[in-house]
Amino acid sequence: MADFMTTLPPTDLRYERKFLPAGRSVAEVVALVRQHPALFREAYPERPVNNLYFDTPNLRHYYDHVSGHARRVKVRLRWYGEFHGRIDNPRLEFKRREGLLGGKTTHRLPPFTVNGGFDRAALAALWAGADLSEATRLRLCGVVPVLANRYRRRYFVSADGQFRVTLDWALETYDARASAHAPRVLRLDEPSLILELKYDAAHAGEADRVASAFPFRLTRCSKYVLGIDRLAG
Repeated sequence: MADFMTTLPPTDLRYERKFLPAGRSVAEVVALVRQHPALFREAYPERPVNNLYFDTPNLRHYYDHVSGHARRVKVRLRWYGEFHGRIDNPRLEFKRREGLLGGKTTHRLPPFTVNGGFDRAALAALWAGADLSEATRLRLCGVVPVLANRYRRRYFVSADGQFRVTLDWALETYDARASAHAPRVLRLDEPSLILELKYDAAHAGEADRVASAFPFRLTRCSKYVLGIDRLAG
């Protein structure tokens, strides 16, 4: 795993702070974000986000996270819009953590189709048709599809462009290890909303002021870890 981490291509690292707006509706949280002193405004239209997560057969990435390992990685396939059918703009992402900092390396993939599940042969064909380095292909050989999720997201950016906020809700989890034609679907009722504040390391000095203006509880919250825990019962 050490080699997996150290050989990842360079990426710009950023801070990510997550909050759980317990007992609030989406409309209430959006109103509070818009009233924030940093003057957050919507940056993109609301849209559904879909992810397929990969892990080692013994769930090394999951256990690195729950044990608080300082250097850890997640491997996921991300796309937007419909969960099933033709996916036109998928992205392969290696998302890593270095202490309190996080970042990701992204690779564009050719279109593919999701027909009820995640067949490994179809994924192998997707990697084969993609413009990926040999090092990236070797990393993919060590991981398997484990979990997929889907949620709604709204995006905001501060007036000075230094801080970004995402609001996620309606989180659903799919067991990617199940039958390719009948994946098990679970709705996660808690947490109902996840707010995330993101900023580059250069703006860390101002972050406490921005974060403290949100009346929400700061937390550690990984949708991947939540999903694995839920699937495990």
